[in-house]
Amino acid sequence: MKKVFFSIVIIILAVNLHAQQKPVHKAVQPQAQAKPKVSQTWLGIFAGPNFNDLDYYDKVTTIEGANTSFHAGTFFQKNITKYFAVQPALLFSIRGGKIRDIDSTINASLMNIELRISFLYLYKQLQFGVGPNFGYGLSGKLKSNGMKRDAYNTSESHERTLKRFEFGGNFMVGYTFKKGVFITANFLPGFTNIYKGDGSAPIDVKAKTRSFRISLGYSFEMAKK
Repeated sequence: MKKVFFSIVIIILAVNLHAQQKPVHKAVQPQAQAKPKVSQTWLGIFAGPNFNDLDYYDKVTTIEGANTSFHAGTFFQKNITKYFAVQPALLFSIRGGKIRDIDSTINASLMNIELRISFLYLYKQLQFGVGPNFGYGLSGKLKSNGMKRDAYNTSESHERTLKRFEFGGNFMVGYTFKKGVFITANFLPGFTNIYKGDGSAPIDVKAKTRSFRISLGYSFEMAKK
């Protein structure tokens, strides 16, 4: 997952460098005009695939798995200066992982509503962001041997039961094309323990998720009053 993330970063930087390497033609300098003001507020929509990981672990053993899902959402961006902006985003996302245990395979599908806040550094068409991510599980299923269990219900999922809330981080790099079209790559690791269990497992068992995402989207400037 980390290799994919860094590959996307390199590709975005290469596209930006290529766009800047255009031949310069000498021309008569026009009269100086006032520079247009930098747009201050934006709205946008985005969607794309998720590449997820889910880990159950204690001091001795780690049981982990990966799966692929999707996300979609909307954001509001406020430009504070030419180089700095704040971007809160509200989105629907499916996290989880397909865990292959000793005698079974469990596919966890966790449907979350997420609030992601990005503090952005802007450089021409590039943007780099970091910030917190708050996730809440609307519903979750653990699928194994043809059966579906509620991931948040101890009477159904027993020692695999999870908590609904997860606090994590958000690391982002993006590139904006013409007419508001953009692409971003996000890495969102979970920081808090989401393991709940039913009391039958050792007390030091923990669980966390991670998600790498690629988003395509469109943004537009809000009308000025």
